[in-house]
Amino acid sequence: MAKKSKDDSPISLEREEATDTDWPWIVKGQTEIAWASLDSQRRRKTDRETFEEQVAQQVTRLRREEGFPSKVFVARIGDGALAGFVWVARTHNDSTGQLEASLLSQYVAEPYRGQGLGRRLLEEAEQWARQQGLSRVSLSVGVHNTIEQRLYESLGYRVETLRMSKKLNAPESDDLSLGND
Repeated sequence: MAKKSKDDSPISLEREEATDTDWPWIVKGQTEIAWASLDSQRRRKTDRETFEEQVAQQVTRLRREEGFPSKVFVARIGDGALAGFVWVARTHNDSTGQLEASLLSQYVAEPYRGQGLGRRLLEEAEQWARQQGLSRVSLSVGVHNTIEQRLYESLGYRVETLRMSKKLNAPESDDLSLGND
């Protein structure tokens, strides 16, 4: 699976669980993904440091959750530095209750974008899902993330549900809690 990156280092995918030393980098990528999914109004009203802490807490909770088997595949360049990751889990579909794979997140570091690494990471996630005996993979993508939408569509993913939200005029602040109750 080696492909040359911009610095001519081969990129390889590791079919191993991310190590403890990888997780701070993964959390940074997860934070970038989550921040990019916010609209500009929510970004202006959000303290970035608090947001980063909430994402880190959410990742910690997901990693510890019993009955929630997941796998993180990482891509490294030749010197071992991380270039990207995909995090996939075995979950129940919210609508049908059937078991399926859920793509929790996918991230490719900026220097390695546009080189097919995202596609290769998704293929690894799909292979893991097949090995788990799962016949479907679901994912969510930000409405403004047209690059990822095109990638998913090119791999056969189709829109099944649109998640919508509405800002209510409530007296309390626009809480961005990530479900850490």
